[in-house]
Parts: sequence; C-alpha cells; structure tokens
Amino acid sequence: MRDSAEKPMTVDEFMRWDDGTDTRYELDEGVPMAMAPPAGPHSVIVANATGICWSQLRERSPCRTANEVGVRISARTYWQADLAVICSSLDLEEALPSLIVEVLSPSTRTHDLGRKLLDYQSLPAVQEIWLIDSECRWLQHWRREGDHWRVQDFVGSSSLTSPTLEGEVALDELYRNSGL
Repeated sequence: MRDSAEKPMTVDEFMRWDDGTDTRYELDEGVPMAMAPPAGPHSVIVANATGICWSQLRERSPCRTANEVGVRISARTYWQADLAVICSSLDLEEALPSLIVEVLSPSTRTHDLGRKLLDYQSLPAVQEIWLIDSECRWLQHWRREGDHWRVQDFVGSSSLTSPTLEGEVALDELYRNSGL
C-alpha cells in the first residue's frame, strides 16, 4: 500500500503501477484500495451472471461480457466491477459498459450500494445496474429512463426484464448452485 504522504495517483498512473503482489486494487480518489478476493456464493453468482449474459448476447456482436472490468469514473477514481456488458467495438480499456453487475458481499455492501452506485449512475453510457446480494435472494435493478433512474427490487424466485440483454433473467438462474 502507499504511504499517505505520497501524492494521489491518476488512473493512468494506477494502470502502470505494480505493488509486486497478486492483490487486486481499485483507485479511490487517487488512493489504491486493496480488494478482498471473492469467496463463497459471490464467485458462483458472478459465474452464473456471466453465463446468462453471454448466452443472451452471443449473437449480438459487438456486445460482450467482461469480468472484473475496470470502470474509469474520473481522473483519480477507477472501480472494478464484478461483471460488465459492453456493446461497443472499442477496446475494453476505452469502452464504457452499458450494464454493470456488482455482487454484494458483507465487506463491500455499503460501498457498492452507496458511492459505487452513484458513480456508475453518473456515466452516460451505463443504462442498467444489477446489485445482487450474496447472502440472500435479493437483486436491486437500476434502469436508466431518460434523465432518471428507475429502481426495482426482486426477491426469491422472481425474474427481471433486462433492456440490455433484451430478455428475462430469473433469480433461480443467478443463484443456481450458490447455496441460496
């Protein structure tokens, strides 16, 4: 980690930075923040969401899924999304996602539901955000409608309609083999 007396990094500096470990980081206002590795249901849910998105997008080039994709928010803030759908022919480093998926863990819940959500909503390319709980069957679905965001909660075995995927997504499929 960095000495707090050092000057904050830009995203470009962060992209070149290497701390010599396998630790994953996000950049928060110029300060690298270590991320805990996904554990338990979190990684299963991400894998399921990736499979669902991929299967619904496989015939819709240039749309594609990307796991642990970096999302540039500003010159000094860069978040790692669990999953993103990108429907642009641009390189992953330059493209902005239209759908972002974050799986909420006990250690990330407050940050993901607060600051990260607001930052993602500030990006004009982002049209849809899924916040999926890793401790119970609950998904919060944010969808851009013009200049406003509409939010819906889904629980149990319900299904949501995804404009990005142009189809239905069942919570039973998102939570398959997760133990929830």
